[in-house]
Amino acid sequence: MKPLFFTAMLATAIGIAPPWAGAGALELAPNVTDEINVTTDSSPGWMPTADQRQGALAAVQSFLDAVQHGRYADAYGMQNPAVVHAQTLLQFTQYEQDFRALSGPLKFWRVTKVTWTKDPVQAPFPGVYAAVDLVSQFANVDRDCGFIVVYQPPAGRVFSILRRENNYLDNASARTVEQNQGKAEVAKVWGQLSSYCPNYVVSPDQP
Repeated sequence: MKPLFFTAMLATAIGIAPPWAGAGALELAPNVTDEINVTTDSSPGWMPTADQRQGALAAVQSFLDAVQHGRYADAYGMQNPAVVHAQTLLQFTQYEQDFRALSGPLKFWRVTKVTWTKDPVQAPFPGVYAAVDLVSQFANVDRDCGFIVVYQPPAGRVFSILRRENNYLDNASARTVEQNQGKAEVAKVWGQLSSYCPNYVVSPDQP
């Protein structure tokens, strides 16, 4: 499922409402608060605590909020050291600024699913991982999906950003494809891009 290491999963229905729900532009799909998804290769019998569930989503919220408000150094610092060494702050900032110039203002980020695992064999480090699936829209980008993997070390309480993937088709490109090749080709192109987004389903907000 998740390209990093996530495999098959089990689902358990347990309700929880993060205290920050509704803050900023991060939305939660109804199933996110009602269901816990744990991979089958996770530590037997392990389930995330309420604090871990809130902490993982809060980490994603804080990271995206920092990106959205141009606090790139803050967002960069929320990443795990294993990620930071692969990209400089300048490179991180340039990418985010370029995307912002293309996408325009944010409409929403929506969490569609969270998948958990603890100490899986294929993971780079022991600890707790949560893969947070996202869909989003911007003024100039109606089609956007991806995921963020957050990580909590065995002795730590704070989640860090371990991986982020974002796939999108901006509206100007979609219009060009439609004019030259038709709507079916737009759907095909987006289908190929969104195939890299685990658990992606078409949003009702998407044209």
